[in-house]
Amino acid sequence: MTPSVAWELVRSGHLVRSLRLAPFAIGAVAGAAFLAVRGGDTQDVVGDPRVLGLLLALGGGYVLDDGAAVTLQASPYSLARRLWLRIGCACAVVGPLWTIVLARYLPTAPAGDRRALGVGLTVEFAAALAVLWAVAVWGRRHGFDHPGIITTPALLAALLPTASIPQAPMMVGFGAEWTPAHLRWSAILVTAICVLVAGTRDPAARRRLPVRVGRAKD
Repeated sequence: MTPSVAWELVRSGHLVRSLRLAPFAIGAVAGAAFLAVRGGDTQDVVGDPRVLGLLLALGGGYVLDDGAAVTLQASPYSLARRLWLRIGCACAVVGPLWTIVLARYLPTAPAGDRRALGVGLTVEFAAALAVLWAVAVWGRRHGFDHPGIITTPALLAALLPTASIPQAPMMVGFGAEWTPAHLRWSAILVTAICVLVAGTRDPAARRRLPVRVGRAKD
C-alpha cells in the first residue's frame, strides 16, 4: 500500500467508516461521566488518569475488527500495512485525548514531579494499548474477524497480576517505587510491541531460504 493509497483511504472516509467507532464513543462517554462524578477535582494525579486511560484503551481495542478481512486477503496490500494503518488511525484519536487528560491533571502536581508522572502514566497507557492490539492481531491470525470482544477480558486479566504481586508492584503511587515499577511497565510495553509486530506478519509469507549452488563436478 503506497502512501498515496493510504491517504486516499483516509481522505475519502472509507477507512474511518470501516472502523468500529462505537467503542470509542462509549469510552469517551464513560470518561466524561467519570469526570462529571469527580466534579472537576484534579488532585488525584495518578488514579484518575489511570481510570481514564483504561477507558480510552478499552475503546481502542476494537480498532482491528474488520468484517471484510476475508475479502481483503486477496488484495495486493499486505496484512501488515492494513493493520498498521488501522492502528495509526486509532493513535490519531487516542493520542490527543490522552494529551488532554495529562494537560488537565499534571498541572496540579508539584512542578518537579510532572515529567516523571507524565512519562510513567504514558508508558502504562501505551503498554495497555500494545497488549490490546497484540491480542487482537493474534485473534485475527486465528480466524477472528472481530477480535475486539476478547481484548477487554484479556487486558483485565493481564492487569490482575500487576495489582496482586507484592514482590514486583506495578500499580504504585508516586514515590520511591515509581521508577522501578515503570521499568517493569516498559518491559511489558516492549514485549507487547514485539508480539504485535510478529502478529502483523502476513501468514502467507514464507521465509525464503538461501539457495545453495553446489560445485559442478569435473
